[in-house]
Amino acid sequence: MNIEKMFSIPKSFWVSLHFFPLKDALKLPILVRYNTSLLSLKGKVVAQGGVNTAMLSVGFCSVGLYDKKYQRSILQIDGTIELSVDGKVSFGQGARISIGKNGCVTFKGEFSNTAQMNLCCVDSIKFGSNVVTSWDTLVMDTDWHEVINTESGVPSPCTKPVEIGDGVWIGTRAVVLKGSRIPNGCIVGAGSLVTKRYCEEDCLIAGNPAKVRKQCVTLKRS
Repeated sequence: MNIEKMFSIPKSFWVSLHFFPLKDALKLPILVRYNTSLLSLKGKVVAQGGVNTAMLSVGFCSVGLYDKKYQRSILQIDGTIELSVDGKVSFGQGARISIGKNGCVTFKGEFSNTAQMNLCCVDSIKFGSNVVTSWDTLVMDTDWHEVINTESGVPSPCTKPVEIGDGVWIGTRAVVLKGSRIPNGCIVGAGSLVTKRYCEEDCLIAGNPAKVRKQCVTLKRS
């Protein structure tokens, strides 16, 4: 274990104890970097299939473009995080996670973020297994404000669930908004704006607004 994680053990244990009984918290299922800002821990973390060390880690992965000293991670968990014993969930330095009291974020398996991801959930966000997100990505299931039709007076819902399939790669500065569905194996190009549901797997989805640009492509994994 490196020095950074050793300094993070007290805060990691304190956070783990918020969500798990003592015997499980001692395994440190949640690792948070020592300078992570903890805005709220009123929600719950559910571990499907058992409890392991570092099932959820926040603030440790790093890239040379970001400074861990000044770009702190933020945790606000008023809702639910569902983890699987089949894979570890890792958010890099500067990640900001906000889950409202009625929100539920589900991780089916392995998940990796490079740095500074913003994850905002007030309804439902589901990640498949082996999902990779690059730096400065944003995934959220809400607009926060309702939009109303001025002729009919009917408001549009400001929240809709988000679904991200297995093996998806979300490129740097991509934005995934409410109601989006990204099928298995798809790549979301850098700087893309995803706002709708797609059906075809193994595609390159890119642009603003995002469209299917290529078919039969997926991330090459070692």
